Amino acid sequence: MRSFQLLYILLFAGFYILVCLGAYFNLGNLLRNKSFKIGYWVYVIMFIFFFVFLYIYPNQPGEADNYFTYFYFNAFLFIDLTLKIVLSLFYVLSKLFRSGKVVPFAGLIISIGLGLTMLWGLSAGKNKIKTKNEELYFATLPEGFENFKVVHISDIHLGSIRKSSRLLTEVEKEIRDVNPDLILFTGDLVNNFSYETEGWNGIFNKLNSGGTSFSILGNHDYGDYMNWKTESLKKDNFEEIVLSNSNLGFQLLRNENKVIYRGTDSIFVVGVENWGHPPFPQYANLERAGKGIPNDAFKILMTHDPAHWETVVKENGHYQLTLSGHTHGLQWGIKLGGIPFSLAYLTRKNWGGVYQDGDNFLYVNTGLGTVGIPWRIDMPAEITVFTLKRAKIDRE
Repeated sequence: MRSFQLLYILLFAGFYILVCLGAYFNLGNLLRNKSFKIGYWVYVIMFIFFFVFLYIYPNQPGEADNYFTYFYFNAFLFIDLTLKIVLSLFYVLSKLFRSGKVVPFAGLIISIGLGLTMLWGLSAGKNKIKTKNEELYFATLPEGFENFKVVHISDIHLGSIRKSSRLLTEVEKEIRDVNPDLILFTGDLVNNFSYETEGWNGIFNKLNSGGTSFSILGNHDYGDYMNWKTESLKKDNFEEIVLSNSNLGFQLLRNENKVIYRGTDSIFVVGVENWGHPPFPQYANLERAGKGIPNDAFKILMTHDPAHWETVVKENGHYQLTLSGHTHGLQWGIKLGGIPFSLAYLTRKNWGGVYQDGDNFLYVNTGLGTVGIPWRIDMPAEITVFTLKRAKIDRE
């Protein structure tokens, strides 16, 4: 085991034991009986055992394909840790203000509220869908594309969706009701493995029956997060994921473009491979993807990571609309004064919704599926419907 992995684990273990003690003292002020004390520490020891079993020995996340075991353990670990942090903080406050049982009891109520909220996200929250309608105006939009409807979806993560889930069935119905002219999917079809695409042909063939559905690859589609026994296995898995895009009815764009016609007018759909900040791989080639497109053409760019727009695409200046995903909005958000907010804002500038730079727009879709933790808390699965309109130009 690498030294930095061991250090991380030791730091986490030390922090976890510290908050376990804080929570224990808080609850001990309210529940003074021997059974609670024994039960609490039995629970803590069992939790640490399962963490070691899944993450240290004999298992490793980078070699596992039992997503639901890891994802649900991650969820309960996060819930457990969050509640213990809250209880510990309120225990410290109770000592500072010598409040007796009032502050510890307030910490217990708040932690219960947080726990119930997170459990809701694990059950009902992850199956909620929102359809966002956006009207975007462009001076360079060809006349024939006035009121052109584009549906944007992202980050399906099929490995995190049970076959019995109604989520994608509802997504297909929502999109069918919209009757879009174009469907664009901005990557992360799977978590890691090609077999995750098996059994979904029926839903996707209905979804993409119009024949105008395009896709790109996301960071999870390359298999870079797994420890493969051989490079050949990784390559075969990747090639099967590429083929699956076609089997599911998408035209996969890998640093290339396609032209869409309406009468004599046309627009271009451009798709690049995944681009990530170093040390993550940068497979995108914007120059190759735009090859053969006239400078004055209207273009829609699909790039999985919105950081690509901020770092590279904006400097190019020739893409009127860029569509991305990747962030998931951290699958957890709140509304402050009616304005959506996510902690994703602390890690990236463009995490969800519309962003503008001059006459060019970026839209970040917060995704359909989940990864890491199988919940969505006030950050429902998203379908975005764009209506493209011609901006009126003042020629006076």
